[in-house]
Amino acid sequence: MKWPWKKRTLSFDEAAKFNWELDTNAELRQKLDELAKQYADLSEKEYRRKLLLLFRENGLVIDSNQLDMLLLLRHKTDQMLLRKKTNDDEETT
Repeated sequence: MKWPWKKRTLSFDEAAKFNWELDTNAELRQKLDELAKQYADLSEKEYRRKLLLLFRENGLVIDSNQLDMLLLLRHKTDQMLLRKKTNDDEETT
């Protein structure tokens, strides 16, 4: 039974698909860039609605809370990779 108050968790596959689409889907990236240009003219609610719609059109059915979680995970992963790259660069010099 699905309880309406229970949050749906994200699977590893969903997180991987999200990152894969952001990294490899040129059409999605172009549409995200176009949406980003509209940011100043949209309310946050409308911007997020359009953002989620773009992801749904590309097979990523997520809600706003899941989007926040995926973006935070991506941000933290980028920070870790940047830190590792910086440490690796320092070791080679």
